[in-house]
Amino acid sequence: MSEANKTLRRMGLYYLLLAIHIIPCANVIPDSFPTRNLSTIYLLILCVCLVMYYAHRVSPTGRLSAMMRTLAWMALLLILLRGVKYSVFSEVGILARHIWYLYYVPMLLLPLFLFCISLLVSSKEPARTPRLWHGALALTVLFIALVLTNDAHQLVFRFQPGFRGWDDSYSRSWLFYAITVWQYALYLAAILILIRKCRVSSARRNAWLILIPFAIGITANVLLILGKMPQLGGTNIIEFPEALIVTVAAVLECCMQLGLIPTNTDYGRLFQHFSIAAQITDQAGDPVYASDSAARLTPAQFAMEDGERMDAHTALHKKALPGGYGFWQDDLTELDRLNDALEEAKEGLAQEGELIRLRSELKERQTKLEQRTRVYDAIARQTQRQSLLISALAQAGRASADAAVKDFCRSRITLLAAYIKRYANLMLLSRESGTVDAGELGLSFAEVLRRLNDCGTPGELIQSGSGTLPADAALIVFEAFESLLEANEASLKGVFVNLSAHEQATLKLTLENLTVPLTAAMEARLRDRGVELESQREENVTYLCFALPKGGERA
Repeated sequence: MSEANKTLRRMGLYYLLLAIHIIPCANVIPDSFPTRNLSTIYLLILCVCLVMYYAHRVSPTGRLSAMMRTLAWMALLLILLRGVKYSVFSEVGILARHIWYLYYVPMLLLPLFLFCISLLVSSKEPARTPRLWHGALALTVLFIALVLTNDAHQLVFRFQPGFRGWDDSYSRSWLFYAITVWQYALYLAAILILIRKCRVSSARRNAWLILIPFAIGITANVLLILGKMPQLGGTNIIEFPEALIVTVAAVLECCMQLGLIPTNTDYGRLFQHFSIAAQITDQAGDPVYASDSAARLTPAQFAMEDGERMDAHTALHKKALPGGYGFWQDDLTELDRLNDALEEAKEGLAQEGELIRLRSELKERQTKLEQRTRVYDAIARQTQRQSLLISALAQAGRASADAAVKDFCRSRITLLAAYIKRYANLMLLSRESGTVDAGELGLSFAEVLRRLNDCGTPGELIQSGSGTLPADAALIVFEAFESLLEANEASLKGVFVNLSAHEQATLKLTLENLTVPLTAAMEARLRDRGVELESQREENVTYLCFALPKGGERA
């Protein structure tokens, strides 16, 4: 059944229930015991069913669910007031009249709550009440107050002197029409907001269906105001309260059926559009819900344990559920490719003595690849140049028979590998919080300086203070440090690093015999990350001071 046909059938059910109400409302059934007040009882039962229906259809938590149920309670209050007016105080004029005024409390709150529902659907700020709500609430409360005090000013309804024949001989003043326009303006605004917020193409395409109950409600309201509503048994077949309630209920039903208001149904469609290959089966393995990308399981696959491979590159995960099982498939093709590439890299480095340490580091990274594949890709892009240099040095070491050349290649490889390792570690640590501990940054410099000492260039680190630094600032400073070492590997005679993380986080570099300074592009990147750079040179010693923002804040 198409979405439009299903919505029309649900809408027809509401109007069928309203048509059944004509029987007791038009005195087709005598208004005497035991069928006295049958019209009111019938409508009250429908309103209670509406409260229960909304509690079932809409998620039981959150302000949206509370507002839906409150709307249904307002409908119940309206019918209750209708019954009290005509059954309890029909002979007491002043009480019956003020109960009639009280009609406008739920009648004005119904469109207000529908308007609030439209604002709450897909709200990006669920903890805050939308500002439009406050304006609408203030104007609605003002209208309610004016209606309830109508006896004093008669701006809504005008009566004869002394309120003679007030129930039949009255006229509507300009404020009545303003209130009516305000009611339907809120209804229309709510519908338009729901349509604008909806991102489902089929729902937007069928949104015109909402205009049907809206137009029927306006027509019924106009007929009642003009006194042209068809009558049966001397009374109108429909009165204001039931016409209003059915209009609001039918509009809400259309919105729920079309998907403009989220509900607790259509789980099958939700699973069907999942981007992952997932399914829920019964105890026999027959799918109950399944996404389009999920393959039907064979008996052998259904009996597999969690994590077993369905084929060379697909893992099947299994979770026991009440009455069945949940399955989802994990495509490991890219991970397997990375693992194969790592294995090849490890085999190429296996015969080098010092590179055994790198082998253990690569093995450690491999164990974390399943959870950090996206971080791995970012690390690979940032350290691609150093990885290529390692490959070139390894080839040069193998090709040469000179022990000095082999030692040089080995020491340079360990230096570059230390940088790659520490850069990757800083990225992993900063992934969630966006910050890096100053101690971790100091450890990164310390390890690179140790490998620099192995290369024959003295290096030393002094660190003081503690705290956190913005990850992007710490990483770019570490990149700048490596670029200086790489560009000056032949001339550099000594490196001194002073990392201070007190009120102002600073990194001071003292470099002896620096011949190639930082590039303009690197200095621009430092400025973009909020790092201030000061440079000074005395004879053959260069002093660089990097001022970093502290506490995870950009400068």
